[in-house]
Amino acid sequence: MRCVFTLSSAYLGRIDGLTRCAFWCDDPTEHGFDLAKLIDIDLARTPYAALAGKIPWDAIDVDDCVATPGGDLSGTTIGPRWPEMQITGTIHLEQRFIERLPADKRPSPVPTHYHGRAYEYSSVLYWAGTKDPRAGRRYAGHHAEILEERGSLARVKVFPPGSSEDAEPRTSTMWIDLDSVEQCDTGASALTTIGTGDAPKTGALYLIAGQLDVSRT
Repeated sequence: MRCVFTLSSAYLGRIDGLTRCAFWCDDPTEHGFDLAKLIDIDLARTPYAALAGKIPWDAIDVDDCVATPGGDLSGTTIGPRWPEMQITGTIHLEQRFIERLPADKRPSPVPTHYHGRAYEYSSVLYWAGTKDPRAGRRYAGHHAEILEERGSLARVKVFPPGSSEDAEPRTSTMWIDLDSVEQCDTGASALTTIGTGDAPKTGALYLIAGQLDVSRT
């Protein structure tokens, strides 16, 4: 089993507690701070909470905020905690949470004022503790094109997220093993759509983007 997250812009609109809040997924100045558009969420319902046994895995609503080696933040960056309150940023909502929202509150698969394909703004995390070889691994969606094949190895052109429809995107080229879970989301029900042989040569490629840190639990 897995969690699929979609990135959205986030503007904090109300604080209800240390982890509970409400946010707008669009700039509130564009709709007059319409309270009816606020989305309620508990930012504690994350993968690390599930890993610690505080919530079931299928109760995850939002991805964690993760510090990168360079000190930057990735994942969900808004938060109501004091005094480090972040009132604007990004939020990564779990697919099941989005599906429970009323249709008029669901964020667009491509964030407002962004462009590209929806999978460029999504990521997937496979639940830890399962028998799936991807368990605990994170993968981030990219647009990619296969340029050359050697068995399961492929030389692919990878587009930075959100750039697949740019006139002159700054792409990178790499060799990856499309059968390796250590490199990309592959296997049963994988979100990666490109592949060698008869598979499509252009489309979604979910590259490895880290693994759950069990030391945090």
